[in-house]
Amino acid sequence: MSEPSPPLLPSGLSYEVESEERRTIAAPGLRLTFFRIGERWSHSLHLGEGPAVAEVVEHDGDRDDRTRILSPTYQDLHEHLIPDGICLLLTGQLTPHHFSAVVTVRGEADGGVVVDFDLADRCREPVATLGAMYLVRLGSNELIDAGTECVAWEGEPLGAGRLAFAAESPASVSLAEAGRRASRVQALARVVPTERTQRMIYRWRWTPSSPR
Repeated sequence: MSEPSPPLLPSGLSYEVESEERRTIAAPGLRLTFFRIGERWSHSLHLGEGPAVAEVVEHDGDRDDRTRILSPTYQDLHEHLIPDGICLLLTGQLTPHHFSAVVTVRGEADGGVVVDFDLADRCREPVATLGAMYLVRLGSNELIDAGTECVAWEGEPLGAGRLAFAAESPASVSLAEAGRRASRVQALARVVPTERTQRMIYRWRWTPSSPR
């Protein structure tokens, strides 16, 4: 019996299971890689075939305040194909938090790529802050926007393109230096103290300088 044909992917996108502990979604000019660290799934963003330009800053459950979440913790990953992109479902637990996120990667008409994170934190205890933090290996020379809705970079390290990190209202973003050639960006949910489930949507967008 012949092997089943692999599912057709949207033009320009590919999904590769490199190993049991590594998955990569590739699009023109951008790669999103998920990899296991112990029992957790972490992830990083790459431009072209280069090293990571951004990677998540993990919350340390043994050290960090559990009412102030730097980034969600995920232990399980499942992939799904959708008509216009690729979707991953991430779930995890950091007592008393139960995290879930739908990660969707789509190509845009101008040749750009959008990576959406739609996440939720269901918690039995009060939540002071819910965030998603990344270490970005770009400096102030590349920074072109540093607002509370969007942070963006352009310049030589990025090649011919623009990288942006944004949060969907009512969430916001913050930026802090992390050395001469790096910074930390964080999406921050608007926490509703009376709710048991906190929600937030944020995204990465890569846009080439000219349409492909």
